[in-house]
Formats: sequence, C-alpha cells, structure tokens
Amino acid sequence: MINQKPLTYTKTTTMSSGKETPRQKMIGMMYLVLTALLALNVSKEILQGFVMVDESIGKSKVILDENNSRVQKAFEAYVNDGNFEAKPYLLKSIETQKSIRIVDAYIDSMKVMITRKTEGVAKQDTSQLRFMEKLDDFDTPTYLLIGSDETKPIDTKYSAKDLRLQLTTLHTDLLGLIDNMQKDTKTKLDAESITTLKQKLGTIKPTDRNIIKEGVKLNWELENFYHMPMAAVITNLDKIQADMKNLESEFLHTFAAASSKFTFKFNKLYAKVISPSAYVLAGQPFKADVVLGASSSELTPEKMQVLVGASYDTITKKLSIPGSSLTVNDGIGKYETTTSSVGQKDLKGVVVYKNARGENEYYPFDYTYTVAPPFSAVAADNMNIFYAGIENPVSASCAGFSPADLKVTVTGCGAVATPSTAGKYVITVKSAGTCSVTVAAKVNGVYQQQGPVKTFRVKDIPPPYLKIGGKLATSTIELTRNEVRTLGGVGAESVGFMFPVNFVVKSFEVSVQGGGDISCQGNNLSPAAKTALNNMRAGQVAYIDNIKVRKPNGDIVTIPFAKIKIKA
Repeated sequence: MINQKPLTYTKTTTMSSGKETPRQKMIGMMYLVLTALLALNVSKEILQGFVMVDESIGKSKVILDENNSRVQKAFEAYVNDGNFEAKPYLLKSIETQKSIRIVDAYIDSMKVMITRKTEGVAKQDTSQLRFMEKLDDFDTPTYLLIGSDETKPIDTKYSAKDLRLQLTTLHTDLLGLIDNMQKDTKTKLDAESITTLKQKLGTIKPTDRNIIKEGVKLNWELENFYHMPMAAVITNLDKIQADMKNLESEFLHTFAAASSKFTFKFNKLYAKVISPSAYVLAGQPFKADVVLGASSSELTPEKMQVLVGASYDTITKKLSIPGSSLTVNDGIGKYETTTSSVGQKDLKGVVVYKNARGENEYYPFDYTYTVAPPFSAVAADNMNIFYAGIENPVSASCAGFSPADLKVTVTGCGAVATPSTAGKYVITVKSAGTCSVTVAAKVNGVYQQQGPVKTFRVKDIPPPYLKIGGKLATSTIELTRNEVRTLGGVGAESVGFMFPVNFVVKSFEVSVQGGGDISCQGNNLSPAAKTALNNMRAGQVAYIDNIKVRKPNGDIVTIPFAKIKIKA
C-alpha cells in the first residue's frame, strides 16, 4: 500500500516583537501586496506580449484588406472602362479571393468557438484579446484543437488537424489555378510571376519540422497549438490570416500587372512616416521615410513633393504654409535631423501628389517621436527571473556602443554569463536566490560599467510530475485497456513551465493492485511491468512509485507517485 505524505507548511511572521504601530501594519500589508503583484507579473507580461503582437497583426490585416479592396476596385474600373483584355485576369483574381476568404471565414469561426469555450460565455469578441479573462488557459484550447491525447490528435471541425486540411486544400487549389492559367493564352503568366506566386503560396502551407520533444515528434498541429495559452493560439490564427491576406495581395497585384495595360489608379491615398524607431537617444540622428501608402518608382519629384513644416487648409484646399521640400527618390522622401535636447518631437507636413489629370492632391502627415538620454539595459528574453539549472537567455544593449564592444558579468548563485551572438548572452545559475548583472562597454580599450546593476531573482525549476500515455499524473489517470496496451514508458514534465526542461527518468517501480513491486530501469516499462499492466481488469488500480528523475543540473530527485485506473 502506498501512502501519500501530507504537505506541511511553516508559518512565518515579518515583525516579531511588541505591539505593531499603525505604520508598521501598513508597511506589512504593502509588502504582502507587492509580493503578490511580483508573483503575478511574470505571466501577465508574457500574455501582454501576445496581446500587443496580436493587435499589431490585426492592424496589418486591416491595412491589407483596405489595400486589396482599393486595388480590386481599380482593377474592376479598368475593365469596365472598356479594357476587356484584362477581364480574364480579373475573373481569376475574384476566384482566388473567394477561395482565400472561405478559409479566412473558417478561421474566424474557429476563433469564436475557442474564445467562447475558453471564456465560458455565449458571445465573445475575438478581435479584443486585451478584454478577455482567460488568456493563460492552456487546457481548453489544447482540448478543443488537439484533444486529450497529443499522440492521437482529433479530426473534428475546427480542430488543428482540420485547419491543416483547409490550408493544404487551399494551397493545392491555388497551385492548380496557376497551372490552369498557363493552358489559356488569355491568362498566361511569365515565369518570374509564377515562381513568385508559388514561393508566396509556401507561406500558408502547413509543414512539419519534425522537432522531437520528449520522444514525441511534433507535427505542425502540435507545434502551433499544443499546450499553448489561448492568447498564443488566437495570435497564431491571426498570423495565419495575415499570411493569407498577403497572399491575396500578391495574386491581385500579379494578375493586375499581367493584364498588360492595367494602370494602378490611386483613389484613396494616405501619407505615412516610417522610422526604424520612434525612440532615439540624445546625440544620435533620427531617421524616417515619408511615403505615400501606394508608393511607386513612377512617383518622381515632378509628380510628388514632401513638404516638412507645411500646412494644408481643408477649406481653401491649398497650402497655408509652404514648408521645406525633401529629396524624393522612387516615391520616398528622405528625412534626417540631428537630435540634441531630450523630449517629445513632432514631424509634420504635407505630401503633394500630382494625379493623372495634372491636379495636385494634398495628404497631411503628423508623426511624433521621443528623444531620450543615453542608458544601458539588460533584460531576460523569456521572463524577468532566472531559473537554476537551465539556460537563461538575456539581451544587453548600451546607447552609443556596438554590441561587439559590450561585456556582461554576473555574480551570485554561482551564475555564469556566456556570449551567444551580438548583444545576446546565456546565463546559467546553480542555486536559487538573487544575482546581479552588470553591463560594461569598451572605452579606449578599457571596459567601463554602463548604467546601474540589474538584479534578478533566481528560482528553482518547478518539480515535475510523471507523464504516461500523454497525460500528467497530477491526479488519478484513467486509461482504457487499449491505451494501457500501447504504453511503452514514462516521462516527466513540469506543469505550466514556460522554459524547455529536459527531465530524465532514471528508474521507477510498478505495482498492480494485489501484486508486488516490479522494478523498471530508465524510462521504459520492463516486460514484467507491461505484462502486469496488460492483465489489469476494469476498475483495477496500479501505482507507479519510487520514481527517480534527473534534473538538468544533474541532481536526482524522487517525484510524486502516479495512480492508474482502468476504465470500466
């Protein structure tokens, strides 16, 4: 009989003697609140990252939809103006859009299903991740898309496997469309266009990278949707939709250009400022490209002007302030200025475009950027803490210095920093506690500390649970007799831990109700253990105990036992 040891807790106090004053009570309460916030901060920052990425993808999808609609309308107008030689290409464009948007609508329905089931409400707006409460839910999306056993993914509507089929079918259909176009002289494409379209098609085709994790070969479905929080699942689906809209844009522009006489007609232009960063350091130059949203190499200085500081009067429809002109190349105005004082800076002006009728059209732009003082920074790439026994990737930077001239040192907890690539380091830590990271830069051949020392908390890796039949033994595992017959061994895994950790099972014991203990070496079931498990009857219970696991740092630990019950 295996007895489970009860958990014990030790009560501690932060103030040990005397009656506490109101101020001491308030400080103690603030400490507890801060500790709770720090504990919550890790997952919230990661989930917020997904929210920010998903919102950025959403904006890109909107822009792509607007651009595609604009080009499609211009294409249709060109055909309706009597250029009937372009109509076959237009029809192919419509056929392509229809195929892509059917799959796009399928994914929209898929997102609605996932968010409704995960959030537990009748209605849910999938476009607003930031307003959802269960972004960190791993189990529900995995169950909906993969099922209860990752080795046997489900194949139902809106499952990951069905999504793969939808995308693969779309890829095949569009390849067939391209090939069929070559059989008709009215819709032929040149070799370069065909190559480009087929390469672009590859971005939506699900491909297995065959990564091996804990003895399981991860296919496309598992790699993208298994054990992912809802925030990551929705972001992945939005990324797939953005890729499809990019593909739609490529087909549309290729077919429009292939119609020979098609001329792009600007019917709604917008001015846009593009900068590598809106946050620069004092003493460093700020650079930006001021362009039209539909820029072209045909936009010469005679057809387009970028006037910085100019102002456009919407009533008189003329410039009220002329501004200063930038050099324009291929429809792009190049702007550069020297930054000195810190603070928020504005870049305003007007783009003047001369249309095909020789009339000027005006498009104001307004952009804000920030000039900041120099500083150095070091940040953990995955979390704001380190874990003992595994590699912790960090990034380091220092204003005004090349990453090659930086050196990162770390002290405490037996930590060691090893350079990987420019500005990237891997820190390994032996024990829990706190460690300090310092960034130094080479100045006249000598390394000098830049910025304050950054302190990181170091925690031990969460203890693992036994994993058998694709299930973690956090509670009693119920298996059918067929599932038991397919068991070959066991594994170990931490619940909800974000870092990849390699736990190695060294040995364990199997005991079937009414029988003795059977020893197993390594992570495989011995022949005797397999026989004992295969002979179990419905309702009978087996235990896996005395499980020895090697942690990444080499320590051997014993993890909690697992209870297996045969389903009736």
